[in-house]
Amino acid sequence: MVSRSLSSADHDVIFQVPLLAALGEERLKTLLGTCKVESHARGEHLFRAGDVAEYFYILLSGHLRLVKTSSQGDETVMHFLTEAGSFAEAVSFAGRSYPVECQVVENCEIVAIPRTAYLGILKSAPDVVGDVLASLLRWERFFLEEIYKLRHTRPIQRIAAFLIDFEDRNGGAIDGTSGKNFPDKRQIASRIGITPETFSRSLRKLEASGAISAGPKLQILDREALLELAH
Repeated sequence: MVSRSLSSADHDVIFQVPLLAALGEERLKTLLGTCKVESHARGEHLFRAGDVAEYFYILLSGHLRLVKTSSQGDETVMHFLTEAGSFAEAVSFAGRSYPVECQVVENCEIVAIPRTAYLGILKSAPDVVGDVLASLLRWERFFLEEIYKLRHTRPIQRIAAFLIDFEDRNGGAIDGTSGKNFPDKRQIASRIGITPETFSRSLRKLEASGAISAGPKLQILDREALLELAH
């Protein structure tokens, strides 16, 4: 891992993170004065399950995944992180251990924010607590949507919705030959709660419809058709 000082471009990205923007410019500059931009290579871990959550993080660039490993060694992908933004805030604020591990899928740059420094500033600025709590609610909404999808949508819908959402979050830069590729098929199946066998069958149906090309790299061929299948 190598590190560098924050640039003005980094500050611009960080100032768009609601959790940090709520502090106000001067308080945020004070907080960031102790921080560095860390570069991590593919295959590294930012943290492992059980590590005490002394930091929460800002992803500036790259691709991460959050993984839960069972006692039998089976991995479940909980979330892919590809957009600039914050993560691991709630567990850090609670002073608990990370419940998942964070793996680097593509080389990334992150900023680690010390929980003690952030909470210290927050205690001195009670007027911004409401805005901070509001920004944390996005994770609650996210997981409520995940529960709904698992209970009320068909596998083919979940796959179609995932592909559309992933492409949207990556600026439409996915074309199978350049830009950001979709995650590995096994990882997608794990992420959306589908067995590999069901995932393969659903992919064949999507490919037969002309909406996607299923291999060796996933590609969206007909976005409108995929949108219809996602609903």
